[in-house]
Amino acid sequence: MNNMDKIDYVSFNAETWDNINESLVDKTTVISHEDYIAAKSGALKVSLAGIREVPKEWFPTLKGAHVLALACGGGQQGPVFAAHGAEVTVTDISNNQLAKEEFVSRREGYDIHIVKADLSKPFPFADNSFDMIFNPISNCYIEDIMPMWSECARVIKSGGVLMMAFVKEEHFLFEPDFRNEDFLISRHSLPFNPLKDLSEEQLKEKQNTQMPLAFSHTLTEQIGGLIKAGFEITDIYEDCDGHGLFDKYMNSYVAVRAVKK
Repeated sequence: MNNMDKIDYVSFNAETWDNINESLVDKTTVISHEDYIAAKSGALKVSLAGIREVPKEWFPTLKGAHVLALACGGGQQGPVFAAHGAEVTVTDISNNQLAKEEFVSRREGYDIHIVKADLSKPFPFADNSFDMIFNPISNCYIEDIMPMWSECARVIKSGGVLMMAFVKEEHFLFEPDFRNEDFLISRHSLPFNPLKDLSEEQLKEKQNTQMPLAFSHTLTEQIGGLIKAGFEITDIYEDCDGHGLFDKYMNSYVAVRAVKK
């Protein structure tokens, strides 16, 4: 029996984000009232990946734009887009992350469309619905990302801007060395699929630590997949967490701007 038969990874990851581990707190802390007011005054400070702010020149005009904040719950980026006058739709797999979006919208008094949706399934939106898609790091939590790019291409308008970020595949090669946690050690081959490459015991350990199951994806899938879906890459930058072991060795994240042809 394949390990995939032993665990519903989508439900597991949703539950993990509903009951977050300490290491995920920075991804689930809602925007402050003061930062929302700053956004209303023109500040445009959001992150796609780690510590870097997305360049302002990456954004189209947000006032009146239809924005899909894809797998973007948590009350962090969506409120900023709303503050700039966008009509925002936020999706996420986690009920708690979506509840935080509703909390901020009620606190600040703006309207937002909140939809529980799974990245690995067809999006519940009509063709050509959005002027911009904003997708922070999240596709590592689904096994196959190619259908996701097709869905992004379907729901975004021609000329629409897609911003997304992903985890470099090399990140999945390594884990902390149990003999010395200041060092990394190569433990996995690539591409890494926890449902196939971890033992049942290792999967249970993941469940016990409440860390989501993450999959590596190749550049062929990440960049090539976007291109095949009909997007043109216009800019790119690398990013990191600003803390932690991996930052000693490399930038783990890549942020991408693309335009639908």
